[in-house]
Amino acid sequence: MKNRKVSPKRKFQFFLTFIILIFFSFCKNPSLENPCDSNQAGYYEILLSKIFSGNTSNHCGANINKVFTPIFSPSPGHYLEPNFISITTFTPGASIYITTDGSTPNINSTPYLSPSSIWRLAGQRIRAIAIKVGMEDSAIAEGTYSILPLKTGQTISFAIGDDASIASGLNVNYDAPKADTNFPNDYTTFDQSTGILWKTCSEGLSGPTCAINSPGVTTGSFATLNTSCLALNSANSGKGYAGFTSWRLPTMKELLSTNDASKTSVTIFNQSALPATVNFAYWASTPYPPNLSDAWYLDYSNSNSYATTNSNPYHGRCVASLPPIETLTYQDNGDGTVEDNATGLTWQKCSYGQNNDSSCSLPANALDWISAITYCNGLTLGGRVWKLPNRNELSSLHDYTKAVGPKIDQTFFPNTVTSAGGYYWTSTTNAPGTTSAWYVNFTTTFNNIYDVHPKSNTLYVRCVSR
Repeated sequence: MKNRKVSPKRKFQFFLTFIILIFFSFCKNPSLENPCDSNQAGYYEILLSKIFSGNTSNHCGANINKVFTPIFSPSPGHYLEPNFISITTFTPGASIYITTDGSTPNINSTPYLSPSSIWRLAGQRIRAIAIKVGMEDSAIAEGTYSILPLKTGQTISFAIGDDASIASGLNVNYDAPKADTNFPNDYTTFDQSTGILWKTCSEGLSGPTCAINSPGVTTGSFATLNTSCLALNSANSGKGYAGFTSWRLPTMKELLSTNDASKTSVTIFNQSALPATVNFAYWASTPYPPNLSDAWYLDYSNSNSYATTNSNPYHGRCVASLPPIETLTYQDNGDGTVEDNATGLTWQKCSYGQNNDSSCSLPANALDWISAITYCNGLTLGGRVWKLPNRNELSSLHDYTKAVGPKIDQTFFPNTVTSAGGYYWTSTTNAPGTTSAWYVNFTTTFNNIYDVHPKSNTLYVRCVSR
């Protein structure tokens, strides 16, 4: 009979098992050892011995032939700084599958392939299972993350309690434009705060500073720019622009993440990271349900955002990262406050002037901008500290899926104003004209998300607390 060679890997396993057994034999007290007590070394000595020897029989109720439960890192919870979610399992060779709608994951669910930003998955009930052929599926792990909205960029304060004086939100942090290793003429820019991967240049431009006019569209209708982004997936003989085949127009949430409230023109956060941005309108992919022949855009010339005829000749900048999951989820705290599971912010359920009851009865009252700030600063509802929300905080409540106003979750924010001119103040001042401030529009009587009003005008108020 021929002698069979023992592989180096097998030799290492035998050696490691021997060392572990020797270690535990010196550490344990035989008179006190209980092999079924997970607090005793002997319990793990037996488990490790079985694992390394290939023995998959149960030990004291522990199923060794079951895949280890997935682990979320960092731990689920609320975050004040950007972070990325990793999911792992200790079982070698096991694959992880996830759902984000609370349903039970299985082998047909979305495979987990790489970390994702908390910003992208905030508020979603993430459930994960690890599966390996020949072993029993793991138990299901789950977690929910929340993270603050991005800072608006405003740094000059115009009143105690306004946007800049509090400076709430995530810091905005872009990498510099990067040339792809395999396709050195293709440049991308990564947003560390949101996890969005941008094509560095607007469509029709190329190069590290976007100074080259490439043979493509520079402006066009929504359909033209959408097609231009999708065409990037066929670039480089089908390998995709910069090696990515997931290019598309950004959603409104993604596009608005670039909007800097401190600028008076070209209101993009980082013109070095996203150079040669045109001082005009850029298309977004998010539908406008009140009129599907219109489409959303962000105008960098004045920082506002509207829906308009989708045939207008606007610009476009494409993204390749997975789109954010924008299902809005809230929790009623039962004390007149509502928690946003995505941002971790706590909101005043009822508008100023309404009764603090389940239906927010009575009409809302309007205030000028300074009075709105003063009111929120003095609010003591639920024993919390309150403020007037900034532009990014308040617009995070905007529900893009609704065809009829108010474009906010009426279950959690009943009796929100829907009449024409029923806008809500933010604490963010208009940089080009500081006697005005930004409002958010939840009605469908006007086709915008936000714009500005003179601070002396009276608008409606809903306060926020961290």
